[in-house]
Amino acid sequence: MDINIIQKLIQLQALNNVSQLSSSKQDSNNSLFSSLFSSLFTNELNNVSSSSSNLNQIINVPQPTLSYGETVVQLLGKNISTAVQPVINQLSTVISPANSKSDYTKSQFDDIINEMAKKYDVDPKLVHSIIQHESNYNPNASSHAGAKGLMQIMPLNFKAYGITNPYDPRQNIEAGTRMIKANLRQYNGNVELALAAYNAGSGNVKKYGGIPPFKETQNYVRKVTESYFA
Repeated sequence: MDINIIQKLIQLQALNNVSQLSSSKQDSNNSLFSSLFSSLFTNELNNVSSSSSNLNQIINVPQPTLSYGETVVQLLGKNISTAVQPVINQLSTVISPANSKSDYTKSQFDDIINEMAKKYDVDPKLVHSIIQHESNYNPNASSHAGAKGLMQIMPLNFKAYGITNPYDPRQNIEAGTRMIKANLRQYNGNVELALAAYNAGSGNVKKYGGIPPFKETQNYVRKVTESYFA
């Protein structure tokens, strides 16, 4: 297999360790992530030749970086062993903040959502649908990939969108609404492509000429559009 898979797995573990340091409320998820990651990493490592050149490549791992919205499935791509695909699917479920229980309700954020939707000319129902599937209306949500808050904004976007506290509903919703508006403008109002770019990045949409062939992204687009057009 491609040695880059091992490098990316190491990057994922590094990102998970950082996330554990920043959150004390996800102990069960962190434990499950570690267990699943161990199985996945061991399986993939067994597929790598023990030659010195491969070992050197594994050691020479770049610093972990993720573009906006990337998840385990997107980072590893299609080259991972089919034998561990079920583990990949479990990892994707574990790290999704939308699967966590929230004590908040959509009505609590109606005023902010309506305000920002009007300000940036975006359908408030679309913003609601994104928040529902990104964080399940939990303003304190934080993913293992580093995305934070209601609309799961990545740290690399904080400065550009003036975010000083990603867990502040107003700051987070305004940033997310601006992002989806920019995507809608870029793709001439195509909601599916705008959502794909929100989840996987516009670079991947351009690369694949449409919705990227990532199972997580395809499921995300399907679920958000279903709730939006319902």
